[in-house]
Amino acid sequence: MITGVRINKVEAERYSEEMITNMKFNINFDNVKVEQDNVTVEYTFLADYEGGDPAKAKQVGQLKIIGTILSKESKKEADDIATVWKSKKTLPIAFAENVINLLNFECGARGTLLASSIGLLAPLPLSKAKLQETPSGQSA
Repeated sequence: MITGVRINKVEAERYSEEMITNMKFNINFDNVKVEQDNVTVEYTFLADYEGGDPAKAKQVGQLKIIGTILSKESKKEADDIATVWKSKKTLPIAFAENVINLLNFECGARGTLLASSIGLLAPLPLSKAKLQETPSGQSA
């Protein structure tokens, strides 16, 4: 169960006054630490703003939020998270889905004031993330 969300650093920059025509979102899991049943996930949330012709999109701005998710899991789930992180540098699907959806909400809500203060749109992804395993031998 996720017990906390911390934001450690925020950056927002507007590169041009061009009209925003597209936003791209990315969440990276930078590091995962597991101590008994406590899981800490360090993350970076990026919202990239583009303008102009989609075929030759120009970067208009960026919002970056760096922070930490705190979670308390059963010993078995915490061990599974640690194993998957060590072997694949990712998180188990169900846990990752919860973390991504929480970060979409938290970073979108908290980033809205920051983004609007420099003339960017609210960084709100429109849909809930639904993840699934990629069959072995195929790339995502």
